[in-house]
Amino acid sequence: MIVEVLLLLVLVLLVVYYFHYHQPAKNLPPGPLIFPIIGNLKPVIVAEDVRKLCNTYGDIFRMRAGCVDMTFICNFKLVKEAFSKIECTDRPQWKNIHFLTDGKKSGVILTNGEQWQNARRFLLRNLRDLGMGKSCLEAVIQEEAQMLVNDFRKYDGKEGHLPKSINIAVLNVIWQLVASRRYELDDKEIGSFIALLKSFQEDITGLFLPIFFPILNYLPRFLTRKLLSLELIDKVKQNVLELMGGIIESHKAKLDPSNPRDIIDKYLLEMDKKSEIASFFSELDLTRTLLDLFAAGFDTTSNMLRWICLYMAAYPDVQKNVQKEIDDAVPRDRLPSQQEKSQLQYLESVIHEVLRISSVIPISLSHCVTKDIELGGYVLPKGMILQGCSVTSHEDPSYWQNPENFNPDRFLDESGKFVSQKEGFFPFGIGRRQCLGESLARMELFIFSAALLQNFSFSPPTSKQIDLSPQNIPFSLFPKYQDIVITIRK
Repeated sequence: MIVEVLLLLVLVLLVVYYFHYHQPAKNLPPGPLIFPIIGNLKPVIVAEDVRKLCNTYGDIFRMRAGCVDMTFICNFKLVKEAFSKIECTDRPQWKNIHFLTDGKKSGVILTNGEQWQNARRFLLRNLRDLGMGKSCLEAVIQEEAQMLVNDFRKYDGKEGHLPKSINIAVLNVIWQLVASRRYELDDKEIGSFIALLKSFQEDITGLFLPIFFPILNYLPRFLTRKLLSLELIDKVKQNVLELMGGIIESHKAKLDPSNPRDIIDKYLLEMDKKSEIASFFSELDLTRTLLDLFAAGFDTTSNMLRWICLYMAAYPDVQKNVQKEIDDAVPRDRLPSQQEKSQLQYLESVIHEVLRISSVIPISLSHCVTKDIELGGYVLPKGMILQGCSVTSHEDPSYWQNPENFNPDRFLDESGKFVSQKEGFFPFGIGRRQCLGESLARMELFIFSAALLQNFSFSPPTSKQIDLSPQNIPFSLFPKYQDIVITIRK
């Protein structure tokens, strides 16, 4: 009797599965076979998964992880169309991703509606007031660039990994705007905190498993502790609350309403006004916002600088051309500045080609469809999760001739002038959720890269080659840690 009941249940599941996923009227995107309960046998985690599925199913394909339906968009025009729609602006509201605030929606990256709009508007306005995207911030970036150059000099002629000081130098720029604080490049406390965030990033699947398989939320903690990396999540939460909480408390103690110094001061003052924009503001929300800015402020830009150093080591002729251009435009007794940007066209093209070929963030943060829409001839129903794939656009031969080749000339016009706006290129995202710190990141990449290449040459160790394949980390294409030789230029 038990066998018959089990067979009946299996049959019911198969019928439900068939009618739910195979009704032609739905006109859903194609994709690999979806099984009841588990979804696809192989989830999409790294860029190579996207490439293979795109080659098999085309520019739009559908996946399912447990109970979550996802559509991956691999064509630039379709990503641009989708992410420009109001119906595709929201983030999915998964309680687990708000672990820092015990499920309460907070911050700027993962919130929606008025809460997100207010937070983004507040940050954009005040970051610009404090200098983001303006020449007044250049002195801050150049100071950090000089510190970084001084630190790199310690490694002259030695084989080893690129110094970790890159992380802190980049972080210091945004953190001075946010918290009026900078760290020494060898600061062990903040270095340990960054290392903790990186280990969390590399083991982030534990955060998403309960979203895909909700039953895991109801199992005893002793059963899920290892599977879901709960100890690591708790450690990250504790460290974030301690670090950010301490910074907020020190700002509250020294707050001068007539002279706000940074984002934290401005946030605390806005919170006290009880204004409409501050209706979602709280100290807990500020803590999450600070984490958003902290992580975004150092991670992608510092890894981009590592990619630039590695590509220069792998392509010495390109490196020499960049260095000659810098030498012709800038005296060796001072660092390059934004004033020389028009004279450093080749450097700009190199930076953008590294942005293209590395695709540091190959898959966008998740968007959620709030109303049935049509895209590329398919219907995307309400609740569908959307992932825009820059990596496939950056490798699309429709936009890039021989896209697998590293070729900075593709960002130069016939007269050798740098061309920044190109179809098929969106390293900072696209649409309504485009990176709010793009102008800062571009300024940092230019000044840091120019400073390093003015003062150093990068090369592979003797009898070795630079490995330009990325780390195997979910949802990112960060460079591998490997030995490289830093040589002071005479």
